[in-house]
Amino acid sequence: MVEAWWFWALVAVLVFWAVGAYQRLVGLRTQVIKQFAVLEELMLRYQSLVQEATTAAVTSPSGWHTSVAPELGASHWTRLQVAANLSAMAMARMQEHPLDPSSAVALVATSRDLQDAWEALTHPDVYYVSVPTELTQHWRELGIAIQPDLQRFNQAVRLYNDAIAMFPAVLLARVFKYKAGRVLE
Repeated sequence: MVEAWWFWALVAVLVFWAVGAYQRLVGLRTQVIKQFAVLEELMLRYQSLVQEATTAAVTSPSGWHTSVAPELGASHWTRLQVAANLSAMAMARMQEHPLDPSSAVALVATSRDLQDAWEALTHPDVYYVSVPTELTQHWRELGIAIQPDLQRFNQAVRLYNDAIAMFPAVLLARVFKYKAGRVLE
C-alpha cells in the first residue's frame, strides 16, 4: 500500500511538471509571435514608403522618367517594387511560421534586398532619379525605430531556444516537435 502511494505521488509530480513545462514553452512561443507582430507592423511601413516614393515618382515628371536614360530610372524603380513585394511575401510567411528557420532566412534576405534597392535608388550617383528627401528621411528614421523591436524579437527567440534545449523541457519539445527558431540579423 505504501509503495502504491509513492508511485501515484511520483506520477502526480511528473504530470504537474509536464503541464508546467508545456505551459512555459507555449508561453515562450506566444511571446515570439507577439514580438513578431509588433516587428511586422513596423516592417510593413517600408512597403508604404515604397508606395509613397513610387507615387511621388509617377506624379512628378522628374521622378520616374527623365531625358537622361529613362530606362535606367525605370529599372531602379522596378527593382525597388519587386524587392518590396518579395519582402511582403516573406513577412506573410514569417507571420504564419515565426519560428521556422527558413521563414526567417527568407525574411532577412528579402529585407536586405529591399534595403539594397532603396540605397541604389537614392545613391548620389543615380542623379537621374528623384526621391523626395522627406521619404529618404522617413526611411532612415524607420531603420532606427525598428532596431529595439528587432532586438526584442531576437531575445524572445533566444529565450525560446534556450528553453527547448534544457534537459527536462527538451523531452517535451521532441514530443510536440518544437524546433529551435532563428533570429533575424
